[in-house]
Amino acid sequence: MTEAGFEPVEVLAALVAAASEAHTRRTWVRRVAEALARTLPLVRLELGERAGDTDEAEVVSSVPNGGAVAVTRRRLHEREIAALRSGRVDESARRGTSVRSLVVVPLGGAGAAMFVALSLGPGARLDPGFAATLGDVLLHLLRGQDVTQRVAELSRRAHVENRELREQARHGERERPLVAQSAAMQEVLRRIDAVAPFDTTVLLAGESGTGKELLAQRLHRLSARGHRPMVAINCGALPANLVESALFGHEAGAFTGATRRHLGVFERADRGTLFLDEVGELPLEVQVKLLRALQSQEFERVGGEERVRVDVRVIAATHRELEPMIAAGTFRRDLFFRLCVFPIRVPPLRERQGELPGLTAALVADIAARLRLPAPAVPPAALVRLARHAWPGNVRELANVLEAAIILGRGQSLALDAALAVDPAPAHAPAPVERLDDAIRRCIIAALRACDGRIYGPGGAAQALGLKPGTLQSKMRKLGIDRESFVPAGEA
Repeated sequence: MTEAGFEPVEVLAALVAAASEAHTRRTWVRRVAEALARTLPLVRLELGERAGDTDEAEVVSSVPNGGAVAVTRRRLHEREIAALRSGRVDESARRGTSVRSLVVVPLGGAGAAMFVALSLGPGARLDPGFAATLGDVLLHLLRGQDVTQRVAELSRRAHVENRELREQARHGERERPLVAQSAAMQEVLRRIDAVAPFDTTVLLAGESGTGKELLAQRLHRLSARGHRPMVAINCGALPANLVESALFGHEAGAFTGATRRHLGVFERADRGTLFLDEVGELPLEVQVKLLRALQSQEFERVGGEERVRVDVRVIAATHRELEPMIAAGTFRRDLFFRLCVFPIRVPPLRERQGELPGLTAALVADIAARLRLPAPAVPPAALVRLARHAWPGNVRELANVLEAAIILGRGQSLALDAALAVDPAPAHAPAPVERLDDAIRRCIIAALRACDGRIYGPGGAAQALGLKPGTLQSKMRKLGIDRESFVPAGEA
């Protein structure tokens, strides 16, 4: 029995039992503080870790009886620095309403980065030899906790990745074909093949339904991360108050209903690819945190203080024009430049009309196989009718129409008449662009006709057109316009 009234073996046994119940650094500190408080007059326990070569430390502290745990960052005291440099226990008195003993125990000998600081009650002392042994035991327990936490995280990630890989395999069996016969789509594939081997961030821009996720899957498959999962999230489909949790995860108790830790898509995509679909829908406050995560590959879970580091390749997609949003203040300019490192524009279906026959045939075969129906033939008349539609929904709309036509035709024919409840209006050809000289000639002739050929003075053609009379006459000579033909016969 020591002079403090406890058996060292009992203290160490209690510490081992307490540390074995801890799964995180914070719970470890709480359990250790509670175990020591049962045998020591412990007022407070701090676990500090020196931050690099600076005199600052991340400190996790616990008040044993209250169960409070706090994580702070502060400058080291002189006695703490001395203890770390020398590797020896440092004991001093702290002045207050009563004198308390402060024992600083370095973990790992001279030059250690970590220490435990014990604040004991008035008049309490700790044998230096026992304090040094205590530090050695705590160091080994802490290392064991780190290993346990790492194994738990790896196991959790492996479970999530296994589930996502199975889901990808299921989707891969019915993955819609990628048809790229037009020059525009060939250029898209060329850019994807060029950037795939690198971890460069890619921004896929294009209208809804053009196949941006399919292209992201190809990009991921061709990359060095292709054997890892690609985690996709639609940023526009999430409630605003859950976007941050979906991206970065949350700790248990972070908000009402958060009963356990949740890993966000950044953690689940670690060492793989993260596909941020509809990134233009993110709220401004989340854009700031996304920018920081992209820059440092580090973030904090909602309700957490521990920084999580990941290795993620990001592919973003949007159907919005982001430049006008930047001008309107709804999308951050710095985030745009972080995402738009390697932009790829995906053309709409109306710019790929030449691909319609091949795309239709491929989609019919794929959809029929998924529905377990025979693949009907695609007659030329059906292609003509499909070509008349503008396809505002692009490839997604085409696939939906074909699926309905296959179902209604029972796989024997392509029932487009029934699938298209409203006959698609012919796509209006764009009006021809008028030549500038023709437009100027038309305006001058209209002004001269309205002004009876008069050029000068109030009510003249020059005033009506907002031109100086000399400028108007110069343009008339260039375009071969004779004002006399607009002057009424009596006045001529």
